[in-house]
Amino acid sequence: MSTTTAHPSAADAAPQSVAAPSAAERPLPVLAVDLVTEPALLGGLAELARDLEQAGVGALTLSDGGLHPIHVAAHLAPLTSSIGLLPRTDAVYVEPFHLATQLMSLDHLSHGRAGWLLRAETDPEVAATVGRTVLDLAATAREAADVLETARLLWDSWAPDAVVRDVASGTYVDAARLQYVDVEAETFSVRGPAITPRSPQGLLPVLLADTDRAAAGERTAERADGRVLDLDLSSGLTIAQAAVRIREALAAVPAPGSSAEGGAVLEDPADSGAAPDAAAVRLVRLVGLDLEADPLGTVAGLTADLRSEGLIAPAPTPGQDLRTRLGLSPAPFRLDPARRSDRARLSREESA
Repeated sequence: MSTTTAHPSAADAAPQSVAAPSAAERPLPVLAVDLVTEPALLGGLAELARDLEQAGVGALTLSDGGLHPIHVAAHLAPLTSSIGLLPRTDAVYVEPFHLATQLMSLDHLSHGRAGWLLRAETDPEVAATVGRTVLDLAATAREAADVLETARLLWDSWAPDAVVRDVASGTYVDAARLQYVDVEAETFSVRGPAITPRSPQGLLPVLLADTDRAAAGERTAERADGRVLDLDLSSGLTIAQAAVRIREALAAVPAPGSSAEGGAVLEDPADSGAAPDAAAVRLVRLVGLDLEADPLGTVAGLTADLRSEGLIAPAPTPGQDLRTRLGLSPAPFRLDPARRSDRARLSREESA
């Protein structure tokens, strides 16, 4: 029996305060279906993805079943039109520069429908595969947070208007509209900028499943754009039980920006590194879907019932990017004059 996995601005923006929305204003979570990237399933995956899209599912998460989730998401991007695509992929035993670039490329391919479901790998065999020393839990959490922060700096290293394509002067890109990353983390360093122009969303949404939180650590959880609630269909979950789980999860989320003293305004997340509403449930993910029974019928029924009860977001519409669908604000480009890429023109020795 095959199943899905069941898991335990063009203008530069100035920093500003972010008003926190009330609980009533917080958008409903998007419904997602988790699909496993098993090679044997690849032949029918595109058809299933399109069928789920037609059934009103808001997003797909791709979990590693042998084929790399980002590669499978890239395969599905031009074959779908509105459904979000979020590879569930590791932030620890990876090359941060290449991971960030691959996710940017996926955002280009999908015209702004890409996201990242971050996980922190703890399997020693994965570390051995890439020739890395196995990290303990504390080091794993630090690495995940460092990679997340680095990815965002790389995604934000090109201004939207950096590509000028000026034939007369022979200029393709304005180096003054690029910026270095200059990250020196515990186990890696990245200079940047990215080799890929800014993607449609700028900063891709980064979500963290509740089941992945322990390994990823609190620093990563605070910097993610929101939570993912998993509903395991392999245990015979009913619609009524699913509705209760979602209601409980939504009710448990504190008002964004609130504290014991009742504060209601957040500092700009770009200053603190924390996301403005990291505790919000952005995605409800169906895992453990039986692909040999009636997967489409199962999901379509759940989707219709949960939507009729006002527990999940409306069906996606073509042309709407994933940030908007998840209730996230647009991500403006932030130019840091100290990191401008055209400084490399001043001295070849400085670049050496």
